[in-house]
Order: sequence, then C-alpha cells, then structure tokens
Amino acid sequence: MIPSSDSSRPRVLLVSGTVGAGKSTVLDEIHTQLCAAEVAHACVDVDALRLSWPPRGRFNETAAAENLGSVWRNFRAAGASRLVVAAVVERREDVAALQQTLDSGRPTICQLQASETTRLARIRAREPGSALAWHLARTTELQAILDGAALADFAVSNDGRAVQQVAAEVLRRAGWLPASQRRERRGGV
Repeated sequence: MIPSSDSSRPRVLLVSGTVGAGKSTVLDEIHTQLCAAEVAHACVDVDALRLSWPPRGRFNETAAAENLGSVWRNFRAAGASRLVVAAVVERREDVAALQQTLDSGRPTICQLQASETTRLARIRAREPGSALAWHLARTTELQAILDGAALADFAVSNDGRAVQQVAAEVLRRAGWLPASQRRERRGGV
C-alpha cells in the first residue's frame, strides 16, 4: 500500500468541471486505478452529499461541506491518506471552504473539459426527469464561470477518449501514481 508522504495532512485531488463534463464517471475510474496501485484513498462525489431539503446555500453547499467533513473523518480513521473529490468549485471561497472542511492544504484541482455537444448529449442521456432543462442551461453557464475563475491547476480533455485514459492522465498530472506505474501508463495513454 502507498501512503501519502505526509500523513498529518491529507492530499486532496479535486475533479471539477461543468455539468456533463464526466466528473462522476472519471471519479469511479480513478478509484479503480488507485485500488490497482494499492494507494490508500477515498473517493467522494459531493453531489450525493447535498441531496436534502431545505437547502442551506444556493446549491446546499453548507450541508455538502459538513457531510464531506464527516465522511472524510470516517475514511481517514479507516486508513485513507488521500482523498479524491468530484465537485464543482466556482469561486476561490469554495476552495478555501474545502480546505477548512478537510483540514488540508490547497487541493490539486483538475478541470475536466468536454465540448458542449458532448455535454448536452450526456445530460440528455442521464436526466430524463424534470431537471433536464435546468441541467442543459446550467452546463453552458457554469462552463463560462469556471473558465473565468481559472482555479484549476490543470485541465484534462474528456471528449472522445476512453475513461481509463482520462483517469490515468488526471492521476499522472496530479503525481498520484507510483513512479513505476506512471512510466508504464505513459506508453498506453
């Protein structure tokens, strides 16, 4: 098992991006690849932590942050030393709140990117209910916000590529795979 280099502070990788960029799908594949590399970690999709009513904040971000803190404490107690979070961060304040919630340094932020055509097709395929119109409008609005905020340390294209390749690139660019696996994956990615 690969521990983090400093167990007193977690290493946090934030996978951000607009609606339909593929955050949840890439998060699942990152988990698979970190398990194969025996890296002690946890993965959390923040969207699942904000599903409650009444909301606290525009997108129930207060509840999501509190829930994330609780979940992370449990994962750390179970031996996880790294955390991968799929979440949208629109503002520097969002990053600061995440650091405080997780008692961590600044997370490494990867912004997934996909064309509007790809995002709209993904949203139509997964949102058959009453939220479809909102998600279709939000993907364009949010992409402009994320581009303007420029919070990401790096961006990775998630358009027309296998999810295994996308996840491997995210992990490689974040420096999260053991050196031997980074070399092995370079040839196939």
